Amino acid sequence: MKRSAVAACLAILAVLVSGCASLFWMGEKPRIDIVNLTPKEMRLLEQTFLMELRIQNPTDADLEVNGLSFELEINGQPFARGVSNQGVKVERLSTKLVQVEAYTGLTDILRQLSEARKGSYASGFTYRLKGSVHTGAPSFRLPFDETGQFK
Repeated sequence: MKRSAVAACLAILAVLVSGCASLFWMGEKPRIDIVNLTPKEMRLLEQTFLMELRIQNPTDADLEVNGLSFELEINGQPFARGVSNQGVKVERLSTKLVQVEAYTGLTDILRQLSEARKGSYASGFTYRLKGSVHTGAPSFRLPFDETGQFK
């Protein structure tokens, strides 16, 4: 009876430890960069864009991604947001491209068009992409916050 209780406790402990293993992500966090941004659907109150993102895994361990959530700012102003439940395995020291949809509202588009009319984008524009990479572990996300410039 005692042996079965000890065996059950060890089995539960093994499951808990293996489930928490990804909670202790070692090394650098993944980098997420925008590769391309293409309009997909333009409606009066909402616009949809296809974003191609590059996920870079700079660590020596494979990264299992089962989703992304993100927000995109252009020149310091909120522009679009999105989520994806697309799963991808990014092998150690490699990159993967993923396509996600980003959504924006009419006011965000009008704000950006107003800035463009003022000539604010004559030399290009800066962007900030922030969000989380969702892994297989419940409630565990790897945050990212990347900036860049388009000319």
